[in-house]
Amino acid sequence: MQRLKIFPVLPRPAYAGGMARQNNGTRNRGRRTRFEIVPIPDLPADRTLASPRILSVSFDAVLARTREMILSAAGFHVATYTDLEDAVEACRQNSFDLILIGHSIPLRQRSSLLLEVRALCQAPVLALLRHGEAPLPGADYVFDASQSPVQLLEMVMNILAVKR
Repeated sequence: MQRLKIFPVLPRPAYAGGMARQNNGTRNRGRRTRFEIVPIPDLPADRTLASPRILSVSFDAVLARTREMILSAAGFHVATYTDLEDAVEACRQNSFDLILIGHSIPLRQRSSLLLEVRALCQAPVLALLRHGEAPLPGADYVFDASQSPVQLLEMVMNILAVKR
């Protein structure tokens, strides 16, 4: 049986340079939200015994929560942090199979976080990048954050399959 996930496809903003207001619906009145239905890849049978642990760090709480929900739905244990010091402390106290660094963290702070995490954990690092941004030096894997969440899920599954 194939599992499906529904993702909202928000309409483009009416003006250039930003997102349309969503709080009271005044900007998007009359517009309809489309939905994209995409299949979620099935996990290999060996993945059900011991779910890999992922440390996800992002300054944007909404994006971090969305990533956590997608990865958790696929069977991964995800620890999400919006504070760099808390994330480093979690890395110090726990073992993780993958470190995911969000694109909402400024480049200088991403670089310092990467160095601190490298000193504490042996897990590979997946850095999410803004569209057109140069790869983060020292990251094992990079992912353009403008791609679909399903592509991120597939990349995480491939990284963890290689690690095993």
